[in-house]
Amino acid sequence: MLLEGPLGAGKTTFARFLLKALGVTQPPEGSPTFAIAHEYQGAQGEVVHLDLYRVETEEELDLAGIPGYFWERELIALSEWTSRFPKFEEALAREGNAWRVTLVFAESPERRSVRIERYV
Repeated sequence: MLLEGPLGAGKTTFARFLLKALGVTQPPEGSPTFAIAHEYQGAQGEVVHLDLYRVETEEELDLAGIPGYFWERELIALSEWTSRFPKFEEALAREGNAWRVTLVFAESPERRSVRIERYV
């Protein structure tokens, strides 16, 4: 699941609620901005929450092993800021097994508009 939207739009908050719905029992650490990834065990299996904001290049993405979460392991991946890496995003689209959740600010600072769509 690709979580997109501007800073402060609620991507991490959305991820926390989804982690809880997936049966993650330990408290989510929040946005994994500095660690890049937090792995959890949920009722449905393994879940990883990725934050690619501080990853600079596609090469760094590969060196950090991020593609392995999507193609080498059986888990649910929640990934923030994936759109910063168009080639990687295109590869996910070709795979046809990704969803995009876009959060944007609505008419007031406390409200968000959320769009969920199959990423193809």
